[in-house]
Order: sequence, then structure tokens, then C-alpha cells
Amino acid sequence: MVKIVGHRGAAGYAPENTLLSFQTAIDIGCDRAEFDVRLSKDGEIVVIHDADVSRVTDGKGFVYKMTLAELKKLNCSQNQKIPTLQEVIDLCKGKIDLQIELKAEGTPQSVNQIILQNNIKKSVVITSFAVDLLKEIKNLNPKFKVGLLFKAYPEKLWRLVNKIPLDFICPRYGITTKEIINQAHKLGKSVYAYHVNDKDTGNKLIALGVDEIGTDFPKLFINS
Repeated sequence: MVKIVGHRGAAGYAPENTLLSFQTAIDIGCDRAEFDVRLSKDGEIVVIHDADVSRVTDGKGFVYKMTLAELKKLNCSQNQKIPTLQEVIDLCKGKIDLQIELKAEGTPQSVNQIILQNNIKKSVVITSFAVDLLKEIKNLNPKFKVGLLFKAYPEKLWRLVNKIPLDFICPRYGITTKEIINQAHKLGKSVYAYHVNDKDTGNKLIALGVDEIGTDFPKLFINS
């Protein structure tokens, strides 16, 4: 059975990476909620995709230059705020698994600590486009399941699978091929295809054998 992962919560139906978006993913019945984490100026792990706050809030500036208190003064759409990782865990624990994308230096150590403090390592997977961040968190806790995100086929992908080591690979939907899927499965790794936002594309990928789909519109694939 293919797992359906709500991208940034359920970003097609609610403001991305907000508690409302994660509650929507829970209500729809997603297998996991995916989201991005960064560090605030005072070292708090906050859930936001961009390095700059201007696209998703009414403020301006870089996340790493703002304290948590300053970030909490900003407004997202639909009366939402930028949540902390702990707030997301408090909402989601026992209801939905989590997929945490590391977006910035400094995040692995803090994310590791929060996961262990909350005793949720069995219900969390970690992804990133940054090989170094994945290596760091895998070194901190080898039991974490980690996956490398990529938009173009990495030349050293299969060496990285062993070197990091990876538990799954995460190609963008458009470069996900039968050959990649077969090779991953031969190595005992699963395949997560992301940005799958129409049903035809999703059905084609499912037919090819992907294990998980990341989508802004999980209703396309759940109870449909």
C-alpha cells in the first residue's frame, strides 16, 4: 500500500507549515505530515520552508536573524503563526507520523534532542537536500530513517545510499523512473516521490512501484 505524505501539512488546503495545515493532514488521514525546520536567532527550531519570512507572513527578514518571540509576532494567512517543532509534535503525536526536512545548518543536533525528548523516533523520518545534514543526524542517531531529496539525478546517488547511509531516496516526481525504483528496491531502500499534485501523475508513479507520494493535495489519493 502506497503511503500518502501531506506536503507541508496539507498545503493545498491550508497555509503551509502551520498547525492548521497539520490538523488538516490528520483529518484527511495522511500517513505522514512533511514539514521544514530552521533555527531562530535564539536557537529554537521553527517550522518554515523559506530562509526569509516574507512569502508566508506579513513580516520581512531572515529566520536566523529573528528570535522566537519576534517570529511569533508575525502573522501567516488564516490567523496562523509560525509554529515551533515542539508545537507540531504536541499536535501530531499519536495521530500522524512526521517527516522532518532539515533546511539549515545547526538543525540536526536540536532536532535529534527534541525527537528523543518526546520519544517519537519510531514515528519520524528525516529528509534533506543537504548530504552533510543527513550525515550529521545519522551520526547523532544511526537508528533514524533518513532520505535524500533531489531534483536532478545525483551522479553519486548509489554511493551515497551506502555512505550516509540512506534508508530511502526522494526524487522529484518528474525524474522518478522505473530504473531508479528498481535499483532502490534491489538495495532494500524505499522510494518517496514528491510534488505529486495531480492524480494522473500519482497513478503513473504508483504503477511504476513508488512506495510513498508527497502531495499538497492528499484528498486526491485518500478516500477518492
